[in-house]
Order: sequence, then structure tokens, then C-alpha cells
Amino acid sequence: MRLQRANTSEAVAAYVLGRLFAGELTSGQRLDLDAIAGELGVSRVPVREGLIQLERDGLVERAHYKRAFVAEFDDSTVREAFELYGMLSALTNRRVARRGDPGVLEELAKLDEALAGCDEPDAFEALAREFRRVVNVAGAGNHLRALLRSFSGLVPVAARFAIDDALADERAALHAEFVALRAGDPAAAGEAALAHIRLTAANAIAALRRRGVFGAPGTSDTSAEGWDDVASVVEGSQA
Repeated sequence: MRLQRANTSEAVAAYVLGRLFAGELTSGQRLDLDAIAGELGVSRVPVREGLIQLERDGLVERAHYKRAFVAEFDDSTVREAFELYGMLSALTNRRVARRGDPGVLEELAKLDEALAGCDEPDAFEALAREFRRVVNVAGAGNHLRALLRSFSGLVPVAARFAIDDALADERAALHAEFVALRAGDPAAAGEAALAHIRLTAANAIAALRRRGVFGAPGTSDTSAEGWDDVASVVEGSQA
């Protein structure tokens, strides 16, 4: 295998994530930097950089400069990442709805129309990412944009499972966001973002369970609790 992406470290991170989501890597397993570099035909430098990206996602632990391990990885890992991303996305949605910029709403209207007629997963994913990018650029300052860019690994890779398995649900959720944004209702726009991202997380986790990456939920599953906390934070935000 040889990497094709211009950003090699991101490609390394995507490769490791792919193996993780395929169940080929498990919690506590050592990641051999030399082996990964050899498999991908790159030096150790982009491998280290790629693993640092995954460390920010909580997926990799580095016990020593030359040693890295897969961190604990289960449905709660995925859910927490989406909870955090949902909180930030709700914030940008609220700002865009409050400002009501005609140019931004026109861009989103075109994307909403394109999404309505798109049934091909790759094309849908590209349109959905552009929808989120437009909102984030319009609603976030430099610091918030930097935080949002840090969700470049786990969240988009997991979200793809939701697109593959529940594209119609994803389309409806994005349209609900657009409707709230167009109406200029900050509270509804924030709630729509949270509802969408919670749906994506649930569908992604369900897909990973069907694929045997995660086991069945236990009797003590408290998946709703974190989202209640996130909703409380968003409702109290005056940004």
C-alpha cells in the first residue's frame, strides 16, 4: 500500500483508524511505528505525527517516545467525541441563526437542495462536510475553528458508517438544521445540531456493533446522560 493523500500524517491517522474500525486493532495493542511506516511506504516522522493526531482523539497512548499503544476503545469513546463535537456545532449553529447572513443562508440553501437529491454516499459525505464547513466558517472565530478542526479523525470516520447505513436519516437531520438556520431561531438551530449529531453517533455505534467491533450494550449503559449534560451547556450558552 502507498499513500495518495497530500497530508501524509493525516493519511497515516486514517489508515490506523480504518484498522481500528475494522476490528484489526484492539485496546492495549502496541502500534509498531516501523511496521506501519513499512506498510505505507513512508518514514517514521509522518507515522509519529499521525499517531499524535489520534492521541488527541483519545485513541492512542504513548508510553515512551518510541512506543505507542491503542487506548481503551469502546462505544463510550465514540459517544464522547460526538458529544464534544455536538456542543461546538450547536454553538456555531446558534450564531449563524442569530446573524442571519443572507449570503451564508443562500450557500446553505444550495447545499440543502443538492443533499435532497443525493443518494451516493461519497457525494453525500462531501456535501454534508461542506454544509458543516460553511456553518463553521460563518459562526466560529479563529479559536473555535481550531477546536473544530481537531475533530478530523474519529468523528468523520465514524460518521461515514452512519451515512452508509442511514443516509435518509442523515439527510433529514441536515435539512432540519437548515430549516432552523433559515428561520433565524438560535435555540432551534442549536437543538437541531445536537439532535443530528446524537443520531449520527447512535447510528455509527450501532453499525460498529453489527460489525463486531463493539459488543452489545450492557445493562448499565448510560448513553443519554452525556447528551443531557451537553444540552444543558448549549441551552445556557449566550455566545
